[in-house]
Amino acid sequence: MDMSPTSTVDDDAVAWFVLLRDEEASEADRAAFAVWLGASHSHEQAWRELEAIWGTLDQVAVPTLAATSSIVAKSALRGRPRPRWRPLAAAAMILLAVTAVWRLAPAGLLADHRTGIGERRMIALADGSRIELGPASAIDVDFTGSRRAARLVAGEAFFTVARDPARPFVVSAGQGEIAVLGTAFDVKIGQDEAVSVVVTESKVAVKAAESTAVSVVAGQEVSYDRNGVSAVRLADLDTVQAWRQDQLVFHDAPLDAVLTELRRYRRGTIQLLGGELGKRRITAVFDARRPDAALETIAHNLDLRLLRATDYFVALVAW
Repeated sequence: MDMSPTSTVDDDAVAWFVLLRDEEASEADRAAFAVWLGASHSHEQAWRELEAIWGTLDQVAVPTLAATSSIVAKSALRGRPRPRWRPLAAAAMILLAVTAVWRLAPAGLLADHRTGIGERRMIALADGSRIELGPASAIDVDFTGSRRAARLVAGEAFFTVARDPARPFVVSAGQGEIAVLGTAFDVKIGQDEAVSVVVTESKVAVKAAESTAVSVVAGQEVSYDRNGVSAVRLADLDTVQAWRQDQLVFHDAPLDAVLTELRRYRRGTIQLLGGELGKRRITAVFDARRPDAALETIAHNLDLRLLRATDYFVALVAW
């Protein structure tokens, strides 16, 4: 089984370490690790760094690079194994702390306004406009006598813009921008810098890359990336705005996308071991203030194992 494409390679390596360090790790688990390791040079590099950091992996029940060549994948587990997760808190906490230094500072660290995990913030602007900043989000604001502008650096924000025909309000996000005179709309930066724009009042003009500006009116949505703007489509406004009432609503959404959203509401790491699992679909309404309850519901409904190595490390794994 492959790792989820939504998680970072470094986190994947840590997740495999925690899984394989369990004394009851199966041959199927080791075979799956071998598949993951051989899938990409970046996987191999991350694992080598982890081996170097830990320094004693050859003394525990975790396969090194040299050992994986002899692992033969099995087509399926023989029956359903009993739950066998142990806390593994020390290993997980040490590795999570060490791998933190591998990464650059998160986007938005120096932004004018930012929110933490699970936090929302209302920003009142000098012209009477308001920005509701979603969890794990960041934004820069640039107001002058002739200019009203904001740059969404990360996450999601809902804009309520005061009308001023002499000074259009321009929001840049990802590879494009949204220009308005006075309206209300939601902007969200997703994976790979893809941006979604949903209009709840009046209209906006959306432009990306070299494409022509697209007009989007209330009740419609559009998305864009470096390749241009998508076709305009009808929006489910209740679903889009649910986060503002501490709800997360998903309609036939892939598990990968659901976990990506939950990571903005739960401190620590949420891993998914099993790339195919990420394609499974979910329809549900979760309380954004209770992400752990959401994970338990997902595990129960999709018949997955839920590993809690520490309060900051959880993983969903197939039986």
